[in-house]
Amino acid sequence: MTLLASGNANPGEAVPEAVFRAMFAWMPEALMVVRWDDGVVLDVNPSWQLLTGYSRDEVVGRCPSDVGFWTHAAGMRELAAGLGPDKAVQDVPVALRLRDGGVGQLVLTASLVQVAGDTLALCCLRRVAPQAQALPEARDAQDRVLEDANAQLEHQVELYRLTESVANVGYWLYYPGDSEVYMSAGYANAAGFGDRRSAPIGDHLRGLSPEDRAVFDAAAQAMDGRTIEYRWNHPDGHVLWVRSRMYRQMEQGVVRAHIGVLQEVSAEKAAIKAARDQLTFIQKITGRAPGMLFEFQTWGEDRLEFHFASAGAHDLMGVTPEMLRSDVNHLFRRIDRSDMQRLIGDAIASVRAGTLWQSEFLMRPLQGEPRWLLINAAPDVQPDDSVLWFGAITDITSQKEALDRLQESEARFRSLTELSSDWYWEQDAGFRFVRFDGSPKNASALPTQDYLGKTPWEFDARGVSEEAWSRHRAQIEAHEVFHDFETQRRRADGSWMWITLNGAPMFDALGEFKGYRGTGRDISARKQAEAEIERLAFFDALTGLPNRRMLMDRLKQAMDYSARHITHGALLFIDLDNFKILNDTLGHHIGDELLKQVSQRLLSCVRSVDTVARLGGDEFVVMLEDIGEVPSDAAALAEAIGRKVLVALNQEYVLGGQRHHSSPSIGITLLFQHLHTLDELLKRADLAMYQAKGAGRNTLRFFDPEMQAAATARAGMEKDLRIALQNDGFALYYQPVVDAQSRVTGVEALLRWLHPQRGLISPAQFIPVAEQSGLILELGHWVLEVACAQLVAWSAQPATSDLTMAVNVSARQFRHPDFCSQVLGLLKSTGANPHRLKLELTESLLLSDVEDAVQKMGELRAVGVGFSLDDFGTGYSSLSYLKRLPLDQLKIDQSFVRDVLIDPNDAAIARTILTLAHSLDLGVVAEGVESEGQRQFLLQNGCKSFQGYLFGRPVPLDQLQLGG
Repeated sequence: MTLLASGNANPGEAVPEAVFRAMFAWMPEALMVVRWDDGVVLDVNPSWQLLTGYSRDEVVGRCPSDVGFWTHAAGMRELAAGLGPDKAVQDVPVALRLRDGGVGQLVLTASLVQVAGDTLALCCLRRVAPQAQALPEARDAQDRVLEDANAQLEHQVELYRLTESVANVGYWLYYPGDSEVYMSAGYANAAGFGDRRSAPIGDHLRGLSPEDRAVFDAAAQAMDGRTIEYRWNHPDGHVLWVRSRMYRQMEQGVVRAHIGVLQEVSAEKAAIKAARDQLTFIQKITGRAPGMLFEFQTWGEDRLEFHFASAGAHDLMGVTPEMLRSDVNHLFRRIDRSDMQRLIGDAIASVRAGTLWQSEFLMRPLQGEPRWLLINAAPDVQPDDSVLWFGAITDITSQKEALDRLQESEARFRSLTELSSDWYWEQDAGFRFVRFDGSPKNASALPTQDYLGKTPWEFDARGVSEEAWSRHRAQIEAHEVFHDFETQRRRADGSWMWITLNGAPMFDALGEFKGYRGTGRDISARKQAEAEIERLAFFDALTGLPNRRMLMDRLKQAMDYSARHITHGALLFIDLDNFKILNDTLGHHIGDELLKQVSQRLLSCVRSVDTVARLGGDEFVVMLEDIGEVPSDAAALAEAIGRKVLVALNQEYVLGGQRHHSSPSIGITLLFQHLHTLDELLKRADLAMYQAKGAGRNTLRFFDPEMQAAATARAGMEKDLRIALQNDGFALYYQPVVDAQSRVTGVEALLRWLHPQRGLISPAQFIPVAEQSGLILELGHWVLEVACAQLVAWSAQPATSDLTMAVNVSARQFRHPDFCSQVLGLLKSTGANPHRLKLELTESLLLSDVEDAVQKMGELRAVGVGFSLDDFGTGYSSLSYLKRLPLDQLKIDQSFVRDVLIDPNDAAIARTILTLAHSLDLGVVAEGVESEGQRQFLLQNGCKSFQGYLFGRPVPLDQLQLGG
C-alpha cells in the first residue's frame, strides 16, 4: 500500500506497481501467470478463481497437470509448442475441468514475457458465452487481494503493460484535488486519446455514450468495484463496448485515489451475438428437423450424460430435452428391454472399429403405440477415454419397408410442397390409384387399401353428377392440372365424408405420361358448415321444416316440372284452429311444442317428394307434386291427402304432460304449369283456407267452385259409404251364367248400394270413392263373406249344389298382404266349397306385379279356388303373362260382343279370343249377350258359356231364376 500513499505522480514516470496490482486483481478477465521452465503457476487473479471455482491456494505453486484442470493434456502440449519469444496464442478454444467437476468451454490468449531473468507465460481465459452474473466479491475481499498483490508483484510493472496489450485493458487514475485524470496507454488507445496520458476531469469521459451515462454515474458514485458495461463512441466513428470496474483507494480512512479499470470487449460482444445468432439458427434447424438431434458423452457402460437434445425428443419419445439432460433414465425406461443389450453392444463395436453407430430399437412411450427408431451417431474418443457421441434418432415405423423408395418419395413430396393438402395420392397411366400417403393424425381421412387399383369413377362415391364426372374424366384424359374436384366417399367405418382433390400429371424424362399425383383434403367440416348456413337460411329454426324462402323455390321447381310433364300439383294451406288461445293461456313453450308435433304429423301424411313448410306462426303449407294429369283425379288425390291431414291433426296431443286437442282448417288449390304466379297460388290456397274457417273450421275447402262441389260430393259419398257399411246398406245381385244348352251353371255376384235417399247407386260411382278412401277392403271382405255363405246355402240343395259363384276382386284388395289368408279364413269359417268359388281379376291388376299375382293365385288355386280374367281384350293382353298366370277362364268383354254381328273387327277379335283360349285350355264366358244372333255366332265359333240380358239381368237373390 506504500506505493499508493505518496503524493501526485508524474504522467511520464513508470506506472505505479500498486496500479498494476490493482489492475491484476480487479481485471474482469481471468488471468494466470505460469513459469515457463517448469510449468508452475505463480499467480491467478480473483476473476480466474471465480471462473474456475479453484482457490488461489489450490493452484499457486502447482503444475496444471497436478491440479488436473486441463481436460486435454495432449492438446495443451501442442498449444504450448506454438508459443515463443515472437509467437503468441490468441483466442484458442480450450476445455477446462472446473472445480465442481463440470467442463467449461473457454477461449485462451497467451504470450511469453521476460521478467527479472525468468520466462513467464501470461494466460488470459474468458468464456465463449459469458454468464450474466456479477462478480460476487465483497469489499474486504478486494482489500485482502490488493494487499497480497502489492506484496508479491511490485516489480512486475512491465508484466502489467504486457497484460494491457494482451487483454485489451487499461485504466484511469484520479487523485483527489488534481485537475487531471491520468490514463494508461491501454486506456488512451482504446478511448482514442492517442499518445496522451492525461486529460482534464470529465474530458476523459468524452466518448461515453449518453444512453449509458446513468449506468456509469451510478457505478462511479458507489466506487464499490461492481462490473458495468457501456458503449464508447470512438473518435473514428465506430462504437466500442467497454467493461469496467471502479473503486476508491483508501488509507487510514482517507481517499487517496480513484481508479477505473476497463477492458474493451467489442469483439467479445460481437462473438456473443454471433454465437446467439448461431444458436438460434441451430435451434430452428434442429427444432424443425425430423427426429431428435443429440450430443451425449459416455464413460464406460455405467455413465451417460446428455449435453444436447433437440425439441424432437418430445414428439419422438414423450420426453423433453431438459428431462434427458437431468436424468438419462427417462430414455432407458422407454427402450424395449430386449433391445437394450444389443444397443450397448453395437455402440461398443462402433467405438472399437471407429465407424458410425447405426442401430434400430423399439421405443415404448408412456402414451401411444410403440415406435421403431433408428439411431445414427459418430463416436469421438476423448483424452480421458470417454466417448462423445454426435448424431440423430429418427422414427422409422412407417419407413422400414419403404427405404428402397426413399429417393422417389423425396422427389414426389418435393413436387407436392406447393399444394395445400392433408394427404397425397398417385395414379398410374390408366388413372388407377396406386398410392396413398398422409399424416397419421389424419388417418381417418385417408382412403383405405380397398381403393387401390381403382379409378375415381369406380368408387362408391356420391355427390357428383354424371355431367361433372364426364367433365372431370375429359380433363384428366387431356392430362390437365385440376383443382378442387369435390365428391363424397366412404370412410373405413362406413360413414360418408366430403373430399376435394387436386392433381397434376406426371411425365418421365422423355415426356411420356406416367399418371397423376395430387392431394386430397377432408372438407366434411366445411360442407357441414355450409349445410348449417343453408339450414338457417332456408329452414324454420323451431320445426326444422323448409321456411317460406325454401317453399317458394320448391314451388317454382314444381311448376317447372308440371310444365315439362303435363301433370298437376296442389297446395294445401293449413292453419291451426284457435292456436292463439292455446298460446296465450298455456304459454309460448306449449305452443311451440304443439307446432313441432304438428310438423311431424304433417310429414307422416305425405310422400318424400312432397314438401311440408312452415310459413310462420301456426301456418303450414303442404305442396304435392305429380298427382295426376286429369284435374279431377288430381283434386281427388289432393282431397284424400287433405282428409288424411285432418285425421292426423285431430288426434290428441300430449303437451307439457297434459292432453290437448287441436284441429286445422285447410285450403286447397291445384297448380298446373305456369298458369298462375307463386304468390297467386299461395293466395288461392289461403282464400280456400278462410273458406274452411267460415264453414265452421276443422274442415277443408277447394278454391275452385266446381272442384269444391266435386270434393263435397265425394266427401258426402264417403260418409254415406261408411254409414252403409255399418247399417248393412249393401246387397248382392246375381246374374246367371249359362252353358250351350242355356242351363244355369253359376252366377256372378254384383255389389249394389241401396241408398235411402238416392236409391240404387251404380258401382261405377261409389267403387272409385271406396278405392281412394280404403273402404274397398271392408266392402270386398263383406262381398266374399256373403258369397261364401250363399254357396254354403246352395250346397244343401241338389238342384243348386253344383253352381259356381264369381266374385270381382278390386286391385287394392288383391294387393293387400293378407288377401290370401283372409280368403282362406272365410272359406274355413263359412264352410264354403273352394271349388265353387271363382275370383274375377282385371288385366291391369295382374300386370302391376306379375310375380306377386302368380304367388297369390297359386296359393288359392291349390285349395280349389278358380280364377277368371275379366274384360279380356280391353287391356294389355299378352300371351307371355297368360301362359304364366294360373287362370281357369277368360271373359270376353261385352264391348266386343255387342257389335259382333255388324263389326268385322269385333267378330275377328271374338274368334281370336276363343281360339286362344282353346289353345291354352282355358274356358270362355261371353259377357253382354243380348240377342239370339249373338249367341249363335259365339256358339258356332266354340264358345260354351254365356252371360247377359238374354239369359237374365242382375237381380236380388229372391228374384233369381235358376231354371233351364
